[in-house]
Amino acid sequence: MSIACTVQSLEAGESTAGTAPRASRYLIIEQPGPWGREALLDSHFPRDLGRQVLERAAQARVKVLAARHPDRLERADLPERHVWLADCRPQRRHIQHATITDPSALLDWDFGATRVDPTASAHEHGQPMTFVCTHGSRDACCAVLGRSTYEQVLGELPAHERSSVWEVSHLGGHRFAPTALALPAGLVYGRLNARQLLEMREQAAAGHVSLPGLRGLSRLREPEQAADIAVRESAGIHDLDALTTATEDDAHPTEPQVGAPAGDRARISVTHTDGRQWQVQVQRTRRPTWRAESCGKDQVPVVQWQALSIEPVATGI
Repeated sequence: MSIACTVQSLEAGESTAGTAPRASRYLIIEQPGPWGREALLDSHFPRDLGRQVLERAAQARVKVLAARHPDRLERADLPERHVWLADCRPQRRHIQHATITDPSALLDWDFGATRVDPTASAHEHGQPMTFVCTHGSRDACCAVLGRSTYEQVLGELPAHERSSVWEVSHLGGHRFAPTALALPAGLVYGRLNARQLLEMREQAAAGHVSLPGLRGLSRLREPEQAADIAVRESAGIHDLDALTTATEDDAHPTEPQVGAPAGDRARISVTHTDGRQWQVQVQRTRRPTWRAESCGKDQVPVVQWQALSIEPVATGI
């Protein structure tokens, strides 16, 4: 019997920083009942319609996820379903919500638009949302750890907040289960217990970033995620929009070697809204440890982005 991928990842000393899957916009579609490997296609959702939605969303660079909630009806002929469209970019951050009776209405949505056309009956959703991966058909760790954490969190929340925490399909990074997504902040987390997840929710609602278990801001590239987290940790910065990142240079992709300084390297400029600036050298390194990407899969070397140095830049302020 194989050791769970979460245990392997922990024993290998793998960091969560810089591992958030890339996405600036999300389309979350309620789909109750069981999910197969591809949640929207391997469920009671109309398969052909699911393919069309996924194709259109991919063209608009929108990540599609399925969601479900234990307080909702577990039936294929759902009379109406919830849908959210979130944009995580700082100047455009918002989340819209709609309830639809016919899922084919999604084909009338312009996923490439900043906001859904008002005629689609979508409205601004003022309450931040939390989604916890419980996609067991993708990985056992998400089923066991994700669902357990999700149920603990629901048990702690007052009744009026339960509707803001949903189960969600595969976020990526089974080995970091439980994994969670905060919208519209676009923060991705891993290895959170229930207490930490509740704290993360409170911080995100206040426009702040909780650092424990942070995998990254999903709108950023992986090396920029790592640099952003490194500066936040070193300078104690929690304001969600305090930092902007820019990649000054990138190495050509190479196969990372064991230990620094071999592998891909980038210099990231990180700027605070108060004028402070840092240069962060990040490197994609291969550690001398191994772990499986997912339960039951072959072991592979741990390859991760690491901040090698953080240097303040004199700005004259």
